[in-house]
Amino acid sequence: MTKKNLVVITWNGKDKPFECVYFDVTPTFELLLFNHTGQSKDSPGVNVNCDHYISAKTENKGQIFHFINEYLQSKQLEFNYIGIIDDDIIFKVSEFNYMLHIAELHKLDIFQPSIAKDSYFSHRKFVNQSGVMVSSVDWIEIMAPFYKQELFAACKDYFLMTISGQGIDCFLMPVIQKIQDKCNTAIVHAAIIKHYRPIRSHQRIYENGLNNEQEIELIRQESIKLAKAPNNSHKFNEQFMRLTLKEGNKLFIDIELYALKIKRIINNTIVRIKERAHY
Repeated sequence: MTKKNLVVITWNGKDKPFECVYFDVTPTFELLLFNHTGQSKDSPGVNVNCDHYISAKTENKGQIFHFINEYLQSKQLEFNYIGIIDDDIIFKVSEFNYMLHIAELHKLDIFQPSIAKDSYFSHRKFVNQSGVMVSSVDWIEIMAPFYKQELFAACKDYFLMTISGQGIDCFLMPVIQKIQDKCNTAIVHAAIIKHYRPIRSHQRIYENGLNNEQEIELIRQESIKLAKAPNNSHKFNEQFMRLTLKEGNKLFIDIELYALKIKRIINNTIVRIKERAHY
């Protein structure tokens, strides 16, 4: 029997729940509303079939991940994919239904919808590509991630180390994926979201006294330790340690990464020229 999927939508406890979600069709996934104020323990009365509700006071994504995992464990709930969506992300349910279908067909382990070009975004590689359905990437960010539940659960000891949640995406999760041999990671361009509020997490000092850059470095160091653990080290080559975990001379790493970007630009340009030659 195929496991169901879960989509978590965060909520500030004040605005209309699911305000950014366009329910054009019935979801094929279960919905969890996460009230990150912790003020109301009772699920609000909304005209949406909400399957699960969590209320817990949190500062940001890492703590939210922690409480979601605790809830799933306490209820002994098992899902195929778990998606965690910020409350300022606009999307259509029909596109998420389609995205999950595509993810299962492609046997993806981690994925995210693409981001509309008129969104606020941090990384251009996640922006929607017209005419592309799925593109492979080495990691996906925490704005709207979808994880296999076993990968999500494997990160539980690290969630409270990074209140922002940052560092889990680009450092820890790729290490966990290598350990579990679940490295099929992609952007699903067939689904598009829009992030309509400016990104603000980089400006905050969290209750642990750290900002997001310090938390990212903390998780990077923890990820290096995990990759070098005796039971895991055989799964990680020098290139992964250098280019993914950024271990080594920063200048040489930056030069190597820049060279790889130039190589990709050249390859993509050649592909576009060949495509246009057929028109």
